[in-house]
Amino acid sequence: MSSPLLELDRVTKRFGRVVIAEELSLAVGAGETVGIVGPNGAGKTSLFGLISGDLAPGAGEIRFAARTVTKLEAAARCRLGIGRTYQVPRPFGDMTVFENLLVAAQQGGGLRRRASYAAAVGALDQCGMSGQANVPAERLGLLQRKRLELARALATQPTLLLLDEVAGGLTDPEVAQLVEIVRGVNAEGTAVIWIEHVVRALTPVVSRLICLAGGRFVGDGEPAAVLADPAVREVFLGTEVTAALAGGSLEAPPAVPGDGVADGERSEQ
Repeated sequence: MSSPLLELDRVTKRFGRVVIAEELSLAVGAGETVGIVGPNGAGKTSLFGLISGDLAPGAGEIRFAARTVTKLEAAARCRLGIGRTYQVPRPFGDMTVFENLLVAAQQGGGLRRRASYAAAVGALDQCGMSGQANVPAERLGLLQRKRLELARALATQPTLLLLDEVAGGLTDPEVAQLVEIVRGVNAEGTAVIWIEHVVRALTPVVSRLICLAGGRFVGDGEPAAVLADPAVREVFLGTEVTAALAGGSLEAPPAVPGDGVADGERSEQ
């Protein structure tokens, strides 16, 4: 049996008395699609920080592609194949869309010359942004900024893509477009872990759903089964989870200002 692409082994992280991750263990296989849900302040974004190298764990081990990466910085992990997006897109506004992708390919992915140009062009095509290649990023609307954020991650040519609430703030048709892009990325073999409050975006894409609350996993399995789990209902929106099971437009409430310290939301927004 092949080794998992990503492994977390009893990873723990605390900020003072605030528990971000409490002995979390997780294995994600190559090409797998995993969704992560949970209440505000659950530690979801901080989990991505631990995986990508933005945060250092207090204890435990992180392995990627059969290599221990616990002490590697984010830049080194990105070059190994871990790409990620952030909740609030922050492109280089005075650069064009293509220039943003070229920077990602070269500085993030460590690519050079023709390889970096090919990666940037490929990301443009994947995200349907070829027509905006020469548009300054500061002129983009929300949907296009979200697409650019995704494209920048793809330009690093990841084997594991971490998506942090890329559907937030979008309309239903825009969410549908985004879902198709993510499906296409996964179909090419890239593993995806997607944090999302907009649960309707996750269920058509992921084969596995995890609920994180209080720095612990309280559900892990087939999406419908996890959303129907009483423990998950209790911590994540209560009985409103049934809307997702019925194909409704379930979306978690927006974060309260000052909330979500455990998610790293204040530092990253």
